[in-house]
Amino acid sequence: MTEIKDHSGLSGFPSEIFAPLNTDELIDFLKKYPDSNFRIGAGLSGVSAAAVPLENEIFIDFSNFKSLSWIDKKEGVFSAAAGNTMFEIKNFVESEGWHFPVLPGSMHKATIGGLIACNGGGPYSLRYGKIGNFIRALDIVTVDGDVLKFGSVCKKLSEGPDFSKLFIGSEGSLGFLTKAVLHCIRMPEIELYRIAHASFSELAATVSTFLKYNPLYLEMAEPDALRFSSGAKKSVIWLGLEKGSSFDKNNYTKFEISALSPDKISERFDIGLNLQQYKKFIDLDISFPLNKSVELLSALKNLLNLHGLESAFFGHAGDGNWHIHIFYDNENPFNAEISAAFDELLYSHGGHISGEHGIGRIHKQRFVEFKDNHYKALYLALKAHLDPKNQLPSIF
Repeated sequence: MTEIKDHSGLSGFPSEIFAPLNTDELIDFLKKYPDSNFRIGAGLSGVSAAAVPLENEIFIDFSNFKSLSWIDKKEGVFSAAAGNTMFEIKNFVESEGWHFPVLPGSMHKATIGGLIACNGGGPYSLRYGKIGNFIRALDIVTVDGDVLKFGSVCKKLSEGPDFSKLFIGSEGSLGFLTKAVLHCIRMPEIELYRIAHASFSELAATVSTFLKYNPLYLEMAEPDALRFSSGAKKSVIWLGLEKGSSFDKNNYTKFEISALSPDKISERFDIGLNLQQYKKFIDLDISFPLNKSVELLSALKNLLNLHGLESAFFGHAGDGNWHIHIFYDNENPFNAEISAAFDELLYSHGGHISGEHGIGRIHKQRFVEFKDNHYKALYLALKAHLDPKNQLPSIF
């Protein structure tokens, strides 16, 4: 049996693996297995185990399900199959002078299907928003083999609810996403500033001040995270601004500010790559209002320190989406009691348990406890229509 695993620490052995190359192959396979259970995956770059199968599930591997084509080069509209990686998409659109500003750290593995499934974002979401902002249309195949088309190539459409939005963040629980129609942007030239200070709280408190410059991105990390990249002993903000902005570092003399080449932001993105080799961890990908940043992050750090747990705090500080990596072992477990205390602090500050990495298997129980009955009823009604025999995983 073949083991399937992502970066969550969970793995699974599916009953079978099938890797379709196109929609026709997928439909033919589904019709041969009308009562089977399925799990969908491709790059397996996630941290929530949404794509990790159970033993009774057939793993549908979309990693070879690829097709990129222009619909309108002048407007920057193109189509991508679910298995195309974000790196492939980046190269495809940039060859025509366009940019697609949804770029995860694991762009060589992460696929467009996976990003849509978990409503992915990345550093540029501060200015441009998450993946949903760039989707015009989606093709979905149901478990019965029907092809559903939602949205339109048109730039504007107002003909009832836009049901394509229902599949953004659905984590492969409502159908097989096979193709997306997307649009690009023209990316301005970027100036990068590295802003450092010994006090995490004081630096975090200035995030809203830097937002007045309308940054393309505003990333931040504490020293416990930076030990996995540069080893810097002070907290750091990476501020990406449009060239020619009014930012003057002389107005912020209490900080250490240096101008860098835009490609030098690896200090930030090496964190997530390198920490995976350290110890077992859980990624609590939280999101919360900006005005709660200092109070909440300090409280969460104190909670984890109190229980002797190592952690790394870093992420998209400009939009309140932080990646909290907690390292644990048998001597220092991250148990249900600590998790509940963590969530109590998060909810009391108006936060949510995921900003862009999704729920998956790792956070399912936390999600179920958080969502109200109306949300659950609406989701299950949609699930009953699109997947009446529950052949796909459910987020409830």
